[in-house]
Order: sequence, then C-alpha cells, then structure tokens
Amino acid sequence: MIRDVSLIIPSQNAEKKLFTLLSSIPNWDAIPNEIIIVDSSNNRLITPNSFNIFVEKNKINLLIIHGKDIYPGHARNIGINHSNNNLLAFLDTSTIPRKTWLSSGLDIFSTQESEGVWGKTYYEADKFLAKILKASTYGEKAIKTFPGSILKKNVFNKCGLFIETTRAGEDGDWISRVTLHRLNISTPYEFLTYGELKELNVLKIIKKWFRNYLHSSRLPYSRAHRSFYYYGISFFAVMVAFNWNAVLASWDTKNALYVPNITKISALILFISYTFVRGIFIPSKKGVSLKFILPVNFIFISFFSGVLDFTKVLAFTFSRLIKKL
Repeated sequence: MIRDVSLIIPSQNAEKKLFTLLSSIPNWDAIPNEIIIVDSSNNRLITPNSFNIFVEKNKINLLIIHGKDIYPGHARNIGINHSNNNLLAFLDTSTIPRKTWLSSGLDIFSTQESEGVWGKTYYEADKFLAKILKASTYGEKAIKTFPGSILKKNVFNKCGLFIETTRAGEDGDWISRVTLHRLNISTPYEFLTYGELKELNVLKIIKKWFRNYLHSSRLPYSRAHRSFYYYGISFFAVMVAFNWNAVLASWDTKNALYVPNITKISALILFISYTFVRGIFIPSKKGVSLKFILPVNFIFISFFSGVLDFTKVLAFTFSRLIKKL
C-alpha cells in the first residue's frame, strides 16, 4: 500500500548497505510515495535498475540529492526541506527495519493523538568482542533512536532543524529539544536492527568513539562530562588519601587519624566500585543477563568500559583545548 510519507535517507560511501535497504522497501506493508536520498559519497550514486523499475511502476517520487562533505544532520535538513509530504520517516543505511515498521508507525497516528513516533533500535552482536562491546554500551534492550522515527513535518517548525556542523550527536541534541518542548512523540511497536557491531574491531571502536565524542562534546546536551567528573573525582580522592597521613596525622602511627595503607585501600575501593558498576550493575540494568556477565565476562566488560570512558574523557578534553586555543 502506497502512503503519503517522505522517506529520508542520508548516505555516505555506504552503497552496499544503502542498496540492501532499498531492496527491502518493495516488501514493506506500507510503502512511502516519496524517497529522498541525500548522498555525499566520493562517487556519484546510481540506484539499481530493479529498484528504479519498482519506483517507476508505483509512481514513487525518487529524489537523489548529491552533496560534498555533508554530515548526517545536514543531510536530513536537506531532505526535510525538499520533502513534499506532511509525514516524514527517517532511516540510516546501517539500520534495517522490519516489513511492518512503517505501517505500524502510521497506525499509531490513527489511534493516538501524537506528533510523531520515535525510532527504536536493537543492536545485534554474534562474535565475542561484539557482545562485550554491546554489554559495555547499548545493552540487550532496544533503545530510542532518531533513525526509525516518523514525524509530522511541523515538529521541525517547533524544535528547529538539526545542527549541521557536527559529525555525531546531532540526533541526541534534537531529541533533547523535543523533550524541552514537551512534544507528544509516541513509543513504537516495531524496532530496527543495527548490525555494524559485527564488523568492528577494537581499534575501529576506539577511533569511532573518539570521533563521535569529539564532535558531540561541543553540543549543549552532551553528557561526556560525566566521565570527566568521575575520573577527576577519583584522582582527587586518591590525592587526598595519599596526603591524609602526612597532613592530618604527621605520619604518627599512634595518632587517631592515622590510617594504615590508606592510598592502597582508596585505590582498591575505587577500582572495585568501578568494576561492579560498569561490569555488572549497568549491563544488567540494560538487559544483559547475569549468565553472560558472570563469572568472568564482567572483567572484560568493565575493562572495555574503562577504555571507552577514558576515550570519551580524552575527546572531551581535546575538544575543550581546541575551543580554548
């Protein structure tokens, strides 16, 4: 069934993934009557002939807009400005929807007084490293995402468009504005799947984390400072412990304020606390089973979480230095 919806897809050097996404559209229960691809690839995008035939047969308005060095937020803004419908749907090349994704989202508009429907994404992992990364970050529950959202066009008149000058975090910034304006955006019935975790190695993950937080830390909504505060407070606690006996007890072991091995004890408490929170508590809160976490994997999860948190701190600090300079 063809519906009056504009589907907006940013793409950059992801031809294979884009074509996989496009090839799934003919099987959807509801099909948009307008598809806008905003592409900033090195090579000019040419869609498959089979997809072009499908588009022509169903009289779908296919618009491919080419640009250079366009970030995702900028690409979405271009798509929004070129759309001809009052309902806009958004996907990324890395997120694959079920065939009922669009139809179920549109059903919500007919049953609820809503200005939109959020996207929800489930992150897939099959290999051990991917599972550890997933446990350290996204968890086992599908989480709210901008990709997969279906929104009334006038929502952007209320909240504004996306920030165009950042590589990452623009979607989180926009979602925070929706919350600020208290718009009624519904929870979806269906979710998308994200499979790129399977393709990542440790170095790629760290580079991606650093790049994303370097960009997103400049945004008002950024939470990168939380990791910065944790490491700052931890360093302060260790320094206090290191100087405790010297300043308050003058190294007098008979003094009531003297605490044997206080530095080692403080560092151990911080280490155990971090390992428990990042290796067990947070993953289990995000749906990761204790069967996977225990008895050993919590060590890998907490270690990898520490690497990613430290990467965020470096990105946050580097961003602030660039701003100062």
